[in-house]
Amino acid sequence: MPLPVLTDRLELRWPIESDYAALCTLWTDPRVARFMDDYGPRDPAAVRDWLDTHANNPGDGTHLQLIITRRSDAEVLGWLGLGASDDPLAAWSFGYAVLPSHRSYGYATEALKAALAHCHGDRDIPSLWGECHPTNAASAHVMQSAGMQETTPAPNTSRRFIHPPTQQATPPNR
Repeated sequence: MPLPVLTDRLELRWPIESDYAALCTLWTDPRVARFMDDYGPRDPAAVRDWLDTHANNPGDGTHLQLIITRRSDAEVLGWLGLGASDDPLAAWSFGYAVLPSHRSYGYATEALKAALAHCHGDRDIPSLWGECHPTNAASAHVMQSAGMQETTPAPNTSRRFIHPPTQQATPPNR
C-alpha cells in the first residue's frame, strides 16, 4: 500500500517523531479543537500518546493516520485520519485538521482529494464519509470541492458527505 501519497504541492505520509511539535500546535489550538469532537488529542500528553502509537506504524489495514506536509520544505500543515466505519453510510470515515496559519490555500481540499483517490484506487475502499458541524462552512466547502456529495444529516444535525457521490444520497433541505 504505497505511501507517501504525493500531489503537486503536498505529501501525505505516516506520522514520525519530529511531527510532535506541529501536532501539539494543531491539536491544542482552540480554533482547531472547536470543530474536532472526537478526532485528535487535546493536550501535549495526549499528543505524545497518539504519536507513540502511530509514528511509523502502518496500522492493521483498517486505518490511515496521515500527516499533510508541503513538498517544497516538508513543513507540517495538518493531519488526515481515515479508518473503518461502524456507520452503514460508507465503509470508511475520516477527519482532518489544518493548522490555522495554513488555511485558505486549498491544502485541505488537495489532501482530501488525494486521500480519497488513494483509498479507492490503492486500498479498494468502496466508499468514505465525513461530517462537519452545521456552522463549519469551510469544512463543508472542502468536502464538496473534493467531489463529495452532501447527504442526509446525522441525528445530531451534523452535515454529512459521501464519496463517491451516489444517486441514493438525499440532499439536505438548505
